[in-house]
Amino acid sequence: MEQICIVGNSGAARECYWLLQDVFASDPALADTRQFAGFYSWGGYAGELKSLSSHFRGPLEEHCEAKGRLYIIGVGKPQLRRDIFHFLKERGCALMNLIHPSASVCPTAVMGEGNILHRGSTLYDHSVLGNGNYLNGAVNLAHDAAVGDFNFIAPYGMVLGNARMGSCNHLGPYSVVLDRARIGDDNLVAPGSIIYKGCKDNCRMAGNPALNIGKNFTPSPAPGATR
Repeated sequence: MEQICIVGNSGAARECYWLLQDVFASDPALADTRQFAGFYSWGGYAGELKSLSSHFRGPLEEHCEAKGRLYIIGVGKPQLRRDIFHFLKERGCALMNLIHPSASVCPTAVMGEGNILHRGSTLYDHSVLGNGNYLNGAVNLAHDAAVGDFNFIAPYGMVLGNARMGSCNHLGPYSVVLDRARIGDDNLVAPGSIIYKGCKDNCRMAGNPALNIGKNFTPSPAPGATR
């Protein structure tokens, strides 16, 4: 029996738990091969599991095991998703793509590992989604769009045809990356912003058309983590 572990012990982790329950409900046969094993904290975060607190198993750093386990990164912040992903991969762990039954992935789409697709999210024809991304509800990647690693895209975000986005970006709700736009790494896009041409790295983008309103400072990787 493969054990499914959620790394994270707060709101995003709780969302992942209920997404996982929907996955099990849509395919009861999965219960014969996989079961939920619990939540694991990262970086000493106190967390807030509320009614799910009985499922907390302790810090990942002390309980990480590769054999017989499949991990879900239940953390929203892109840089933390990156650090957790590398921590797990360096220890030979497998990561699960958690895809809600109502999400749609085109057969021609390409997807890495450790991604989360909330309800109503869609990967269209020949779109590419890298590793460790969090699509937080009704997010659309249009045809031929390419998204890198560890991005967080809030509900109703869209990356349109032939657009390109790097890694560790945070896109607010209802933000849109227009067709053929280019976005670098570690950017923060405000809710409702429309990206026409794109931006480089470490920018704060806001408005329609979105303008760079300042530098987005991001933390360094955790000790032992690689970019």
